[in-house]
Amino acid sequence: MYTWIWIFIILTGTLFGLKAAYVLCTAMVLPATRGALYVSTSRVRISAVMDALHMRPGQLLIDIGCGDGRVLRQAWKRYGVKAIGYELNLLAYLKAKVLCLGFKHIEVMRRDFWTVDLSGADIVFCYLFPDVMQDLSAKLTSELKPGAVVVSCNFDLPGFSPDQVLRPGNSMHNSPIYLYQLK
Repeated sequence: MYTWIWIFIILTGTLFGLKAAYVLCTAMVLPATRGALYVSTSRVRISAVMDALHMRPGQLLIDIGCGDGRVLRQAWKRYGVKAIGYELNLLAYLKAKVLCLGFKHIEVMRRDFWTVDLSGADIVFCYLFPDVMQDLSAKLTSELKPGAVVVSCNFDLPGFSPDQVLRPGNSMHNSPIYLYQLK
C-alpha cells in the first residue's frame, strides 16, 4: 500500500530536481543571453525552414543558441551538411551533446557565439531574443560572406530585408521565420 507513496515521492522529487536544474542553468546564462531562454524549436518550424532552404552537402550550417541541437540534426539528415551549434545553457548543451552522438558531421560547443568568427558559415540559424537582434545584425554584416543565408525565427534583423518570410501552416506555430541572403 505504501509503495505508491514512495513512487510518487521519488517521481515528484525527480521532476522538482530537473526543474531546479533548468532554472539554475537558465539563471547562470541570463546575462550573456540577455533574457533569451532555452526553448526547443518546434518540428513544424524546422520542417518549414528545411523545405525553404536548399543546402548542399559540404556546406556549413551554424546554429547560434542551438538548444538541444534539433536543427543541426535535421539539416544533417536531410542535406548532409556540416553543422556546428553553440549553446551556453549547460542543460541544453548536455542534451544536444547526447542527442548528436553518432552524427559525425555535427559539432556542439558550449561557447558564446559572440566570441566566435562566423565567416565560414553558409547558413546561420538563430532563434534569439529581440534585445540581441541589433547587435547580431552588426556581427553578421561584418563576418558573413556574400551569399550566406541567415534564418531568424520570430524576430527580424534590423537593417536587413528578408528575401522570404515563412509562416508554417499550423496556427500554433504561425509566427514568422525570416530568411535573408547577404548581398
